[in-house]
Amino acid sequence: MESTTLPHRSLPPLIPARRYAFFLDLDGTLAPIVDNPEDACLPERTRHLLTRLMAATDGAVAVISGRAMADVDRILGVLQLPVSGSHGLELRVGSAAGETSQDIQGIPAAVIDRVEEFAVLHGVTSERKPGAIALHYRKSPDQEGVCRAFVDTLTGEYPSLRGLHGKMVSEVALNGVDKGGAVERFMASPAFADRLPVMVGDDVTDEDGFRAAQAQGGFGIKIGQGPTEAQHRIADVAGFADWLEEIMR
Repeated sequence: MESTTLPHRSLPPLIPARRYAFFLDLDGTLAPIVDNPEDACLPERTRHLLTRLMAATDGAVAVISGRAMADVDRILGVLQLPVSGSHGLELRVGSAAGETSQDIQGIPAAVIDRVEEFAVLHGVTSERKPGAIALHYRKSPDQEGVCRAFVDTLTGEYPSLRGLHGKMVSEVALNGVDKGGAVERFMASPAFADRLPVMVGDDVTDEDGFRAAQAQGGFGIKIGQGPTEAQHRIADVAGFADWLEEIMR
């Protein structure tokens, strides 16, 4: 069996979209990664493809992102999709107001203060969001090592917290929620039930989603390089858009 640490993965099959449920990461999957996260935008071609995919699946399409749900909605614009934000902490099916995972306490104020002080000291950007606080160092890549070490040390002091490391971002996040849980919660709702799940993402934080989709008989698609447990791989955002177009021909 092929090791999950190897870069080689097959291209995903040309599936009949109507039989599947789609769970899509935002940055690096639907939208190209940019230096300033606030500048991220959805390509018009992708917006059109998502509209078609929603029609083809009777609405079984959700965006699962590390961004706060309100920020995802800002980028999606007029597209009103089911969304899970903050790595699974927030979730909305359909046009409802959304919900937050119960029995989850917030990030302690003392932790937020330490992260924000660290950001100022090291010239990186901090971002507060529900259930997490992030350090962005895309503009200061030389700070990656110290940011990762700081987050790992800090979260080691709090059993309720965990460190998440993605592409040029490290986060202090809450234990007990992840993208795999979001996939499972969506699949339990009528709009997604009785379909095979497809999880698509580009980063380490998407691995929980890949595992959840594959555990329910579907598959994961990794966008770009890097070790993964996803069964399939596509090179980049444009390649994923090409695949979406193919499965809806």
